[in-house]
Amino acid sequence: MPTISHRPIVRPCGKQREAGFTLIELMIVITLLGIFSMIAVPSFTKFIADNRTQSLNNEMLSLLQFARSTAVERRILVRVCKEEGQWTVKTECLDSSDTLRSLSLPNGASISSSAEELTFRYNGTGTEAVLMTCHDEQAENGYTIDIKLSGSIRTWPRGKNGPGNNDQMTTCTYQSPQGDDDESQG
Repeated sequence: MPTISHRPIVRPCGKQREAGFTLIELMIVITLLGIFSMIAVPSFTKFIADNRTQSLNNEMLSLLQFARSTAVERRILVRVCKEEGQWTVKTECLDSSDTLRSLSLPNGASISSSAEELTFRYNGTGTEAVLMTCHDEQAENGYTIDIKLSGSIRTWPRGKNGPGNNDQMTTCTYQSPQGDDDESQG
């Protein structure tokens, strides 16, 4: 029977290379990760804030559409009431027991309105109003919701309060347009 001899494999220069990373390679990777995270974190934070504002606006739109459809379906007056830290759908704003649906405002969020109470009638018409949805008082990231007398509910894109290029939100608090006061109507 032939014998097999085991000879050690000798590498050039007699050195064997160990698998793994050197300390310098690890420090370079950690430095690069730190640089990338410094670039990404502010963008990610803005992304989250923008999504919170959009989500709140969508929830408010849903609440308004629910109020309008409930008024038509039940053939009654339905009101959307502004209360402390929330908006509610009721048949009477002063009655606290008949809440049909509510929207609580998260911390830092605000929804200002041109009317304290919005009413939708059995035929789908409603109170004409403007609502402004913001988070952390950042008007450039806010949304404007228009409610027409016909009951039509429309939201404008982020940072806009109308269809024109110059229709930019400048504040998160509703301000009536110039010349819309009682003296100019008389």
